[in-house]
Amino acid sequence: AEIDLIEAALLIAAEHDVGVNLASCRAQLDALAQRARQVLATPHPNAARLCEFVAGTEGFRGNARDYYNPDNSYLDRVLATRAGIPISLALIYLRIAEALGLEAAGVGFPGHFLVRIAAPGSATAELIDPFTGRTLSRDDCRALLHTGTRGTVEFSEQLLQPARKREILQRMLRNLKMIYLQREDFGESLSLCDRLLLIDADSLQDVMDRVLILEKLECFGPAADELERLAAHAEFAARPEALASVTRKIEQLRSRTGSATLH
Repeated sequence: AEIDLIEAALLIAAEHDVGVNLASCRAQLDALAQRARQVLATPHPNAARLCEFVAGTEGFRGNARDYYNPDNSYLDRVLATRAGIPISLALIYLRIAEALGLEAAGVGFPGHFLVRIAAPGSATAELIDPFTGRTLSRDDCRALLHTGTRGTVEFSEQLLQPARKREILQRMLRNLKMIYLQREDFGESLSLCDRLLLIDADSLQDVMDRVLILEKLECFGPAADELERLAAHAEFAARPEALASVTRKIEQLRSRTGSATLH
């Protein structure tokens, strides 16, 4: 079944905070879409007018002053504060664009999530930076890429292609996982790892993060179990040095099993 990104984002918020009123969030999004239809229906909506409505009229903006606050990633908080990061704000643009009958998609641009929209049947898509609420030219995208990646990634049109909804959901969860790892909130980050591995059980990045978190939590046995599963991954078959390193780590973790203090 196709992923409903809005519902997925709301469920992420509700898992973090059981007090989230999902019905209220859905009603707020529906009301936003209805207001957009009233304001933008004629003449035909485009990217510039969509930005004017979302960023100008409704006041959604990037939270540059407190960028790594996890509230910026939870859709209920974005609706309440009108502040977020590119990918969470993109959900607002996507919801409204779809309500206006536009073809809309997220773009997993390196370091900065974007939105692309087009009139139905049009071969030309317009690009939006949801963080600043402005449309972007190709030159703008090149400059954004250079700044975001410090010149380490070369621009290509492929970077502006629509992202799959599964990829968008993974990016949302990984943003939060990174924030909580930096805050050393290992309970939250472990929960996010578990959600990511439900989406892709073979993700080496997420398996390795889960091992790291379990070790931080002094869950040495489960960490070793996770590494054993990783060692069976096909990628290690052709990398004997990497496999040997993983094997040594498993032995180290097994030796610590039972040594953790109860708390």
